[in-house]
Amino acid sequence: MNPKSKVKKATSNLPPEAMEKIFVQVAEYFNVLSEPSRLRIMYVICGGEKSVSEVLELCGSSQANVSRHLSALHKAGILLRRKEGTTVFYSIADSATVEMCQTVCAKIAESLH
Repeated sequence: MNPKSKVKKATSNLPPEAMEKIFVQVAEYFNVLSEPSRLRIMYVICGGEKSVSEVLELCGSSQANVSRHLSALHKAGILLRRKEGTTVFYSIADSATVEMCQTVCAKIAESLH
């Protein structure tokens, strides 16, 4: 089933009020992804689970900034968080979001050539 027919099937019987709620939630979801620092963090974590210190090192940003963005991504359900002792690890929770971001990044990269 292609992605468009999947979306149509999932939403075809919903009343307009339900679609409005979905549109609001989708806009909020994209708002979380609209920050370049969050996309950079996702890019780093796409390679596998990372500790906060690894994310800090690979992103080259301040701890406060990275922690704020990790928290927003976790709250949105994009990242999973687990704690081992005093170390917090993050991993990708939603592969569909990663695929979407990779597709958009590839499209933008192609347009730069």
